[in-house]
Amino acid sequence: MKKFLAALAMIAFSTTVLATMELQKDLIAKYPTSKANCATCHVKKMAKKGDAELNPFGKDMVAKAIVDPKAEKKAYDYKKIEALDSDKDGKTNLEELTAGTNPGDPASK
Repeated sequence: MKKFLAALAMIAFSTTVLATMELQKDLIAKYPTSKANCATCHVKKMAKKGDAELNPFGKDMVAKAIVDPKAEKKAYDYKKIEALDSDKDGKTNLEELTAGTNPGDPASK
């Protein structure tokens, strides 16, 4: 399983999984009260290509929410990670997205 996740992470970093405005817009369309930005999935708010370390929510998206990892254009099934508490702060990802807090940052509740 660890090898599978490592391979999936490598695929993610070598393709177009890095956050784009399109991905942010998709997240906001599904969760209108979210304040999605780069820091929703990345450690740094203004992540640059090559320095785009994923936070716990971003890691869960890559590991559990990608619909087809082989597809050129990534699609995500956010419902697969809604019930998780990626940042272990006591709030589910869904609760944080709908409250406008960051599901990848335990200081944001």
